[in-house]
Amino acid sequence: MSSWQQHINFIDSEITEPFRESKTDLLHFSMATKVFIVYYSMYGHVAKLAEEIKKGAESVEGIEAKLYQVPETLPSDVLGKLGAPPQSDVAIIEPSELAEADGLIFGFPTRFGMMAAQFKAFMDATGSLWQTQKLAGKPAGIFYSTGSQGGGQETTPLTAITQLVHHGMIFVPVGYTAGAGMFEMEQVKGGTPYGAGTFAGDGSRQPTKLELELAFHQGKHFAGIAKKLKTAASIRFVKSAEVCKLSLNNCHNCSVKETHRFGSSE
Repeated sequence: MSSWQQHINFIDSEITEPFRESKTDLLHFSMATKVFIVYYSMYGHVAKLAEEIKKGAESVEGIEAKLYQVPETLPSDVLGKLGAPPQSDVAIIEPSELAEADGLIFGFPTRFGMMAAQFKAFMDATGSLWQTQKLAGKPAGIFYSTGSQGGGQETTPLTAITQLVHHGMIFVPVGYTAGAGMFEMEQVKGGTPYGAGTFAGDGSRQPTKLELELAFHQGKHFAGIAKKLKTAASIRFVKSAEVCKLSLNNCHNCSVKETHRFGSSE
């Protein structure tokens, strides 16, 4: 049996067969949308936002959300002097694993108006992903923690966007979709149209109810967009598969290796 015939048989058995009863189901065929929430948190403030973002993402049907930490770069004796608590048991992610996600939300504390060095070191290790553009076209969001109101609530996400641009990612901000809470003036609150945020102060201040609500909303808002992008790609995949089944000539006009993997019919 030729490789082309094997390819068509695969399409028939693995994709088309489960949906023969309903064309509607076929066109809406889509696996779960994977959203990775990847963060660094020295004192736990960013971690709390991450947990709430995960809850928001999981409130969207068909979303599989996972929490990941980036590696710590400071030695334990230095962390001890800084009064940092032990690192949580959330899994440490490798740079190569980012490519497995359909959407990525990055979180970090600020250092002089920019992302903390630990997260920057992690992004610096994504060179192979940049070289192959494995993250290109994936949606990405940002959340953060600062020490004070003038400590980088906008400059931190703004300067972090450069990382997304070089990877060809699609930045998904919160905008003003969270409603009245975005315009709250009577209480101190973190977060901006760029993404969810909190103030750590001297470390004793924890994310407030309003800040956690924005984090939940960001997770839900982002997941909805990531799902739409994944669904659109899946529909193109199925349509491409159906075209390929029509004739071997049609299948020769596309690249099996690349076209079906990325859901392109071109």
